[in-house]
Amino acid sequence: MKKISSLKPFIVFATLSWFSFSAQSQTLTTLKEMVEQVISANPEVQVKYHEYTGAGYERDVVKGGYLPKADIVSSYRRQEDMDGGFSRRNGTAIPRSNNELVLRQMIFDGFATPNEVSRLGHAQRVRYYELQSAMQNTTLEFVRSYIDTLRYRQLTEYAKTNYVIHKQYHDKIKERVDAGVARRVDLEQASGRLALAEANLLTETTNLYEVTARVQRLLGELPPETLEMPAFVAGEIAPSPTEALQVAYLSNPDLLSTIEDIQATQKEVKTKEARYLPRFDLQARKNLGTSSDGENSTSAADLLELTMNFNLFNGFSDKAAVSQTLEKLNRSNDLRDKACIDTRQIVTIAYNDIRQLKEQITYRDQHRASIENAREAYQKQFDIGQRTLLDLLDTENEYFQAKRSYANTEYDLMNAYARLFAGQGQLVNRIGSARQGLPEVKREDYVDAATVCQAVAAVPVTIDKAAILADAKPLNVTNRQLIKPTERTTALAPAAAGACSPEVVTAQVNNWATAWRQKDYDAYIKTYSEKFNPEPPLTRTAWEQQRKQRLSSPGKINLALSNVQVTCEGDKAKATFHQEYSVTNYKLLKQKNSQGCDVCNAKRIATKGFADNVNKTLELEHSSGEWKILRELVNP
Repeated sequence: MKKISSLKPFIVFATLSWFSFSAQSQTLTTLKEMVEQVISANPEVQVKYHEYTGAGYERDVVKGGYLPKADIVSSYRRQEDMDGGFSRRNGTAIPRSNNELVLRQMIFDGFATPNEVSRLGHAQRVRYYELQSAMQNTTLEFVRSYIDTLRYRQLTEYAKTNYVIHKQYHDKIKERVDAGVARRVDLEQASGRLALAEANLLTETTNLYEVTARVQRLLGELPPETLEMPAFVAGEIAPSPTEALQVAYLSNPDLLSTIEDIQATQKEVKTKEARYLPRFDLQARKNLGTSSDGENSTSAADLLELTMNFNLFNGFSDKAAVSQTLEKLNRSNDLRDKACIDTRQIVTIAYNDIRQLKEQITYRDQHRASIENAREAYQKQFDIGQRTLLDLLDTENEYFQAKRSYANTEYDLMNAYARLFAGQGQLVNRIGSARQGLPEVKREDYVDAATVCQAVAAVPVTIDKAAILADAKPLNVTNRQLIKPTERTTALAPAAAGACSPEVVTAQVNNWATAWRQKDYDAYIKTYSEKFNPEPPLTRTAWEQQRKQRLSSPGKINLALSNVQVTCEGDKAKATFHQEYSVTNYKLLKQKNSQGCDVCNAKRIATKGFADNVNKTLELEHSSGEWKILRELVNP
């Protein structure tokens, strides 16, 4: 029992320490909590906070000029020792050491002290607004990083899906090329687009890493896996850019700091002018020393005096100091005007971006929806042979770009809201965050002076689409009239020997298809001319070996030709048609019966292998009494 009792303090301490650590290491989950962490612990904000608190102590230093000063003044003399350690002059003893208590009180210093206290009060307010500016700017930078993290997480998912789709289509096209039913150039195009999809995926992941590092720099830790969408973007804004600018002129911390700097410099001018006036001080002295023989000397008497110091000439230094401070005042006014201009630019551009992006996002959404519908239509057309795999790749790439554009517009709109609220000095409040322990500064009348800044915003650019269309020149389009062909009234002459006949060419195409369908390699090869060369990079020999291998592989070939059209040009002919090709493989499924026979109830199950639908053209030449294939092309 004693051992258990001795462990109780340790258990209690460990438990409290664990709870304390858990509270400190609690993960930030909301944007409000993260912003409070940023404005309370970020080093850039902390620098401004310490400058603000230091300015308060600097003012307290000057306030000490109102109070009396007490000093003990000690002196020691070494002189010739005459007559027992005293030098007698008219019977007065001069001691070797002396101690005095001196009290001084400033009575009048030309109002230098009150003006300096007032100047430092305004200087402290300058530091306060600089702190507010640092909080707004750091919050804006963090919010933009936060929004970009949301952005690139979503774009990375889009890039992943885009890569998978391109890879799947690439593999399908490669199968068709390897089967000899597609052109090699199609595979090259698919390979190039696959490489682009891989590059896009790498770009998005790199961007995501960069914005994550930005969040970590500002927040001090990595962002959580789940981030909420910012709610401040749903807040109301002023109905016009001029009204938005008026709000900014009343609360933008950069502008307010320059106004306070003007007030501080005006007080500094008065402080410098105090040197033109006399200074009065009340001084009291109490001599604490005695002579060496123990008798009080005449220098030990108490003293109370009023002193005046009035400078008559100081080498024009005081005048130069006043002139220097007046130039500082001009500089402060110029900085105030610059702050007005900068604030106007930031607020009006952000306000216009919000207006434009709100309209733009509607068109982006419409574009995305239209491309998605076209993508689905292309897929259906591909199923019936009216589109190729490259057509599907085109629509997939356009759909990917449409989704990216819509997402970027959404997040750009969020950033525009953040820039507007930061320009108005309200971003931290809009998010609902606050720095604990920071006092509220009383708003003075001179801050709201109507002459500080003129709230005049640029007129937004609007496009009158109806007027543009009305002024546009009509398109110069020539409509081609379709002429109905006239019927032949004269009988055709009998075809000469070897002349092109659509019926004969069609029969030869059917023979070619039958040999392919029946896997008759010899009959299949005989349908090709000796001049036939496959699409590069295959040679004739390699192509024949490839065809022989595939025709000898297991599985049933299903081949159907439709819409065969033949055109004749002397001893040359072209046959175009739609080809549906597939391979059916069979698998034997064994099942034991009651007598234990595992093949008695066996079933042959058909499984589909490679399949495709293409439009094809065969170019033929009449040679040695037969029509032979010169070229075999897959139409796009």
